[in-house]
Amino acid sequence: MSILTAMLVLVGIVQLKMLSSQKKQNQLSLLQDYRKRWFDSKEHWSKLIYVSRFNEDYYQVASEKLIAELNELQKEQSMSRPTTWALESVRIVSSLLSDICIRILQGHLEIKDVYPIFGSELLRQSRPLRVLLDVYYPEDYYPYEDRQHVCIRREAQTWLVYHSGIRRRCLILLDLLWAEGVRLDDLCPSDIKSAAKAKKHSHEKVVKRLEKEVKSVNNSPSLLKIRCLKSHLRHSTYRKIFWENGLDEVELDEREEKWTKVLLHK
Repeated sequence: MSILTAMLVLVGIVQLKMLSSQKKQNQLSLLQDYRKRWFDSKEHWSKLIYVSRFNEDYYQVASEKLIAELNELQKEQSMSRPTTWALESVRIVSSLLSDICIRILQGHLEIKDVYPIFGSELLRQSRPLRVLLDVYYPEDYYPYEDRQHVCIRREAQTWLVYHSGIRRRCLILLDLLWAEGVRLDDLCPSDIKSAAKAKKHSHEKVVKRLEKEVKSVNNSPSLLKIRCLKSHLRHSTYRKIFWENGLDEVELDEREEKWTKVLLHK
């Protein structure tokens, strides 16, 4: 009897290992697929940033050749027909980000595994992205910006408002990626500090949005998943209790001072 029990336990352990291995293989396959989709959408990403920022902004990611082409396309903008090249880029990039967010909320992927696909490249463009995605985010663009460029950006914002689920999930993924970037110290202290100040007012809204979306995606409260993701988000906020994840305000000020000296070669 004891031998049979031992054999059953052994079989159970082997099955668990096989399931774990299969799950890991599925995750790797998903990550590879998303990595390829992100690589294939780089031109659309460049166009999206072009639309998000004002057209003469220094911090563009598109090549000079592509920017010149987009400047010419921009001149053809018309109120009587949609700007198809811009809307296509918004659709492709936002759908990719939304799909990845769904996988994370369902527990099929971990944020630490997804982050290397984008790295800090996406996070350095987080402000213009939020202007597109978050209808309540303040705009501070150049006052003499071309009328055509403003109209194209508003078209993109309107498309995202009509696709509210995609817009929400893109914002959630951006919040999760930002927290991971802070955890890994991939962002400059001044940006971390600025975002942490803003999150004093926005963190509660961010958490509520996350909780609602996890319940919607999983058709259940998924309390453990919500708890884990909320804990992860705290990496980018100031710590209230010493044993929680989060930033220490004094330590962050010291890091910013050291970082500035390095930047200025002092």
